[in-house]
Amino acid sequence: MTENILPHRRLGLGSTLVLVHGYLGGSSQWDQQVQFLSRQFDVIAVDLAGYGNAQHLNAPTEMAAHARDVLYTLDELGVNRFNLLGHSMGGMVVQEIVSIAPARVHKLVLYGTGPEGNIPGRFETMARSRERLAEDGLQRTARRICATWLLDKEASPAFDLLASLAECASEQAAHAGLMAMEAWDGRDRLSAIQQPTLVFWGERDRTYGWSQIEKLWRTIPNACLAVLPMCSHAMHLERTDLFHTLLLEFLLSGESLT
Repeated sequence: MTENILPHRRLGLGSTLVLVHGYLGGSSQWDQQVQFLSRQFDVIAVDLAGYGNAQHLNAPTEMAAHARDVLYTLDELGVNRFNLLGHSMGGMVVQEIVSIAPARVHKLVLYGTGPEGNIPGRFETMARSRERLAEDGLQRTARRICATWLLDKEASPAFDLLASLAECASEQAAHAGLMAMEAWDGRDRLSAIQQPTLVFWGERDRTYGWSQIEKLWRTIPNACLAVLPMCSHAMHLERTDLFHTLLLEFLLSGESLT
C-alpha cells in the first residue's frame, strides 16, 4: 500500500461493500462486520485521514475532501462499483460520495447519521465540543464522547474498544472533524439520491434524534427504515447479530451488483 491511498482492511470475495467510520472512529471498529460480511462481499473498511491507521495524515476540514480520498483509494484498488455504508460523520462522507460519483454506488446504508452536520439535538453543540476539546485535551474528550455512543456508557462491554480507538485519532483530526461537520449540510441533495437506501438507527441514540432520521427516510426517494430497540449510536457493537441480519437482508435483496 502506498502513502497515496488511505489505510484500509480488506477481506472477502464477491461484490464490494465499503465501510466508512465516523468521528473518532477507525476501521477496527468494523472487525466483526468485516469477518461476518466477507462471506458474501469483498469488504473494504477504510481509515479516514487523521483516524486509526491514518492518524499520521492531515485531516481535511471539508466532507467532500474525505469523500474524494475514499474514491481515490477505491480507484487505486480497482473498485468501480460498490455498496456503501457510512456511520455518523461517515454518513456525511458517503452522502458526498454519492453526490460526486452517483453511478458508482449500488446500494447505500446511512447508519446513525443525518443530513445536517451541526446535528440538531446532539448531546452537546459542536461549539461546546470544540471548547471542551481545547479545555480537556484529546484523551478525556475521546472517552467522554465515546460513552455517549453506548446505551450503558462506560459500563458497556464495547466501551474500551471504542475509547482506545478514539484516543488514536490525532488532535488535529479531532478539531478538523468538528469543523467539517458543523459546516456541512446535505439536505438540499437528499431527493437526488436514487440508490436503494437503508436508514439505520438505534432508538436510544444520543447523537442523532428522530427528526434527523425521519428527514433521511422521508426525503430520499428509495429509502427504507430500520430502527433497532434498546441500543444507541454504536448499535453494530450492541446488537451485532440483529445488525448483521437486517444489513444482509437489505444488501442481498433485489438485483445484484454488476
